[in-house]
Amino acid sequence: MQTSHNHICAGRSVRHITSVNHIFFAVCLAVLMSPAAFAQVTTIAGLPGDHKVATTGNTVNDIKTGSVLFYNHYISDSLSSTIDTRVSITNTHPTSSVTVHVFMIDSITCTTADFFVCLTRNQTVTFLVSDLDPDTSGYLLAVAVDSLGRPTSFNYLAGEEYVVAPTGHRFGLSAVAAARLDGSSFSSPINSDGVTSTLFFNGSQYDYLPQSVMLDSFPSQTSAPGLSIGDTRLYLYSPLNNLVTAGSRFSGNVFFLIFDDEENGFSGQLPLSCYLASDKQRISSVRTVPNLGSVVPAGRTGWARFYSIGSLTITSNVTGGQKTLDGVPLLGATATRVAAFNGGHNLRYLTTFVQGFSITIPVISPPECDATGYVPTGNGSSI
Repeated sequence: MQTSHNHICAGRSVRHITSVNHIFFAVCLAVLMSPAAFAQVTTIAGLPGDHKVATTGNTVNDIKTGSVLFYNHYISDSLSSTIDTRVSITNTHPTSSVTVHVFMIDSITCTTADFFVCLTRNQTVTFLVSDLDPDTSGYLLAVAVDSLGRPTSFNYLAGEEYVVAPTGHRFGLSAVAAARLDGSSFSSPINSDGVTSTLFFNGSQYDYLPQSVMLDSFPSQTSAPGLSIGDTRLYLYSPLNNLVTAGSRFSGNVFFLIFDDEENGFSGQLPLSCYLASDKQRISSVRTVPNLGSVVPAGRTGWARFYSIGSLTITSNVTGGQKTLDGVPLLGATATRVAAFNGGHNLRYLTTFVQGFSITIPVISPPECDATGYVPTGNGSSI
């Protein structure tokens, strides 16, 4: 016998006549998969940025190749034989060579050291941070450049790193790749100052950067008899927008929403200037009421999502125009030690920084890597 039912599907009442519930499931699935339904899902309540672009659009991630690579954390200690970072960069193109301009950004001073790497077809290179930039910590940025030193389209770079931290954490991270989107034969023009060039992460020249990120799970950071204490770290930063002057760096806060394993939410903040300070990197540094040890007591787990609060003025076009941003993009990684377990991964993204972001680098003639001397056509952008 057929019966009439009312159900809620995608926030709407759906009426159907059926004797089996799985028919309603098919109807509801069709509603959810419709273009109109997808068009509506662009934000997450309480979070800035675009969720749809973060999940389906042109956003950086660590499972693809690109023209720019972000290595989210490195550290070395010349007094230790073990505290170090092993970094690799790989050219996956089967026939073409590439020059890579590598920048090492210090987490404390936000100053930059740089060098070039020449990679022939199918070549990989590996180095220890202790050999190049000892006694520092921070993040690396690797940019494919042409024979003039301008950022260029070469979506064949991949990389990874292995970190041994002084806190006892040991973990591997894939490099986060940003693809160039404006064509396979373009380089960024030199800016009006004659010595720099700007990369625009605006979804049309390079992929968007993330705005809201998440730590999808962490164990309790407190101990109890018979239970292991967790030690979860955040290596969080906002990319420096000018690698020449290190000027106008972001100085603001990161706003956290922390949830226990019973859906209860608590908020807190941490200060951020360029890179999260080492004494604030443990997740228990986030101030909540009550404190995190009570929010996630021994033997329990929690998770967190967070985004920046503050403003930053950045370069908006190749002629030196400026734009003031509401908030900044965030990148980073996490690592956890608990009982016999020890590891880490890049932070996951919830929303995308659709305001657009720019990074200005110095234009320096690199070593002669490509005998053809090929110079792609200049192609600028803006935000």
